[in-house]
Amino acid sequence: MAQPNGQLSSLVRLISEASLTVEAHFAKSSKPYVPSLDDVEPHPLDMMSDSMELRTAIQTIEGACAQLIATVLRPSHTIMNMLEPACMDIAMAYKIPDILRNRPAGVHISEIAAKAGLEELRLGRIMRLLATKHIFREISKDVFTNNRLSVQLLSDNPMSNLCRYNTQELQGAIPFFTEVLGDKEWGYSNAPNKTAFNKHTGYSKTMFDYYSGVDTKIGAEFGARFTVAMRGYAVASESIAVIHEFPWRDLPSGTSIVDIAGGVGYMTLELAQRFPSLQLTLQDLPERILEARHDLWPKECPKAIEEKRIKFIPFNFFIQPPVPNADIYYVSNMANSSSRTHDWEDSRCITILQNVRKAMNPHSRVLVHECILQDVARVPEGKSLFKQAPVPLLPNYGVGRVRQYAMDVAMMAMFNSEERHLQSYIRLGEVAGLAFVKLWDFGESGIVEFRIAPETVQDTHQLKA
Repeated sequence: MAQPNGQLSSLVRLISEASLTVEAHFAKSSKPYVPSLDDVEPHPLDMMSDSMELRTAIQTIEGACAQLIATVLRPSHTIMNMLEPACMDIAMAYKIPDILRNRPAGVHISEIAAKAGLEELRLGRIMRLLATKHIFREISKDVFTNNRLSVQLLSDNPMSNLCRYNTQELQGAIPFFTEVLGDKEWGYSNAPNKTAFNKHTGYSKTMFDYYSGVDTKIGAEFGARFTVAMRGYAVASESIAVIHEFPWRDLPSGTSIVDIAGGVGYMTLELAQRFPSLQLTLQDLPERILEARHDLWPKECPKAIEEKRIKFIPFNFFIQPPVPNADIYYVSNMANSSSRTHDWEDSRCITILQNVRKAMNPHSRVLVHECILQDVARVPEGKSLFKQAPVPLLPNYGVGRVRQYAMDVAMMAMFNSEERHLQSYIRLGEVAGLAFVKLWDFGESGIVEFRIAPETVQDTHQLKA
């Protein structure tokens, strides 16, 4: 349904007018100002006000801001940041968005419930909550239709797989998070099988073992879903920014790039389609390489195979180096495998980087593409490698980039791993014999570029000789 122009201006005007009302009420209080987020002293209006006008103005600001955000942001971004876990899981499990597909006039809750096999009144209450959060639209009483957000939950959209990972595996583990953190053994352990996820599932091995189907059939089913979910994550987190922001097009013809544990190679696929002068190699575990070679690439980019611009070589990055003497080794957070450094604690990350270093020549580069956390404290201008948000926003853009920090906690709960700050990546590189060259800041993600540390170049020559 087309919306009239001016809705954004109308929402902004509501926020502006309500803000003036709020400021006027605060000005009449014993502390005549709206406290900043840095003010830790209580304010007399911190408790519920007896003014209906003030309460309404505050509710208007909250509602209009949420609607403004839901309107202007990309749907995949919003849907990932706005999970109502239980209700969204019901909508996805019973394929409510699919029932509403191509029904712009809406469907009565009685028909939706009949097709989903659910009780009508209960489903209606769930749908109304989601519609209030701008997921689905209630166009008349008990008549619902899809909207810009709910179509992200269609069963053939990778975002629905990502959301179900969040609502099932992640949200299932979170209730055990407090217990694990307080445990005298598990709360201090970096072991990837002593996590809230393990408490939730009762599974004794790592989540990747679980997804591989080791001793668990349902784990293999969830693993297949997780593979698709990572495609949704790449979209929602704008990982594809690396294709546009890193100067691939300036690389000399024939530059060799190895995608380290790149899953079935979604990122490599983008490079092959956009930059045909590059020579690409995809490396991952044998099952991923078979899937890439025989399923994805023949469908999506057969020309790269015909022109021999892509090689598929199985390997395990914990056990062996990748192919030697490539110009660029790329370790990405876009992959649908276990390649992401945020999946592993420090010692395993160092092993991965050391194995990459063994394959490098003095001119090789390593590009680690991940979320790179900023501090919340502002750094003096000229001393930060990141572009800081303008005052009065938090320098890390606050809620605008909160997913990085939420992901950091999720990594702790699921893997005993972490998202990392730049200095942590630099330190891991140094231990592995790599020297930091540059930060490529893409916003929500970035690339940490390394070369072989100068003091190790001679040793590398001797090793290859």
